[in-house]
Amino acid sequence: MGFAAKAMKAAHENMDIDKVDDLMADITEQQELAQEISDVISRPVGFGEDYDEDELMAELEELEQEELDKNLLEIEGTEDVSLPSVPSTSLPSQPGETSCSDLPAFALDALPHL
Repeated sequence: MGFAAKAMKAAHENMDIDKVDDLMADITEQQELAQEISDVISRPVGFGEDYDEDELMAELEELEQEELDKNLLEIEGTEDVSLPSVPSTSLPSQPGETSCSDLPAFALDALPHL
């Protein structure tokens, strides 16, 4: 036991209570700094901030409209559409009268009898 007491006395010989207090204060300060850094690192980036939902929806609609406009301008396959030809003869200025005798029988049955 005497040996342990001598070892403790030798270890404490170079220690001063004020130095120990200063050392403990430095350790506490560094632990607090480490905790602050840890809190900042663990906070989600870009989340938790206040956003105006209406503003975000307006921006989304604008992006969707831009995408739609872009897609409408890039429509493919319109070259293959066959259109009817334009008549080369001139049309009469007034339509002629059509007699009922020119109509097929099923059309005559559908006409009201006068």
